[in-house]
Amino acid sequence: MNEPAFVVVFPSIFAKNKKNLLVSNIKKILKIQNQQYSKITIDDDLIIIDANDPVFASSAINLLFGIDQVSIARRVENKFNVVVPLIGKIGANLLLKGETFYVKVEGRASGYLPKDVEIAGTSSLIEKVVDMECRPGTEQKHDKLIHCYLTGKNAYVSIFLEKGHGGIPYD
Repeated sequence: MNEPAFVVVFPSIFAKNKKNLLVSNIKKILKIQNQQYSKITIDDDLIIIDANDPVFASSAINLLFGIDQVSIARRVENKFNVVVPLIGKIGANLLLKGETFYVKVEGRASGYLPKDVEIAGTSSLIEKVVDMECRPGTEQKHDKLIHCYLTGKNAYVSIFLEKGHGGIPYD
C-alpha cells in the first residue's frame, strides 16, 4: 500500500465558518512542530493536508481547538465502483483475527446514497475477511471503525481516526 495518505481534518460545527483561520493555525502548528507538508486544500467541509509524515502531522494538528476529528486517509474519486473496493482493501489490512468491525459512511454522493456504500463496503469487507473470522458489529459495539467520508469529487477512507478537542479555533 504505497498510495499517498492524507491528513483529513474535520472542523467542528463551530469552526466550519472559520476554515481559513483553522488553516492558518494548522500551518503554524506544523511549522512549530517541524513537520513538512506540500499543500493544504479545502474539499467541501474538510481540510486536506498532504504531509510528508502523516502520523506526526496528524498528532500535531490534533492539539488545536476547532477540530472534531483528525484522520489519516486514502483519497479516491467519488464513484461507487471505486469507493467500495477501497473500503474492503483498507478494512482487510486493518483487521486482526476475530475482530468485529463497523463501516460508517458519511457525506454526500451523486447517483447513490452513502448508506448504499456502507452496505456494499460491509459486504466487500466480509468477503475479504471471512477466513480471519472477523464479523460486522454495530455502531455502539465494534473493535475497528472503517470510516469513509464522501465529498463532491473525492472519497476519503480512513486508515486511522482520532477525536479532536472540538470548540472554536483560537484567534
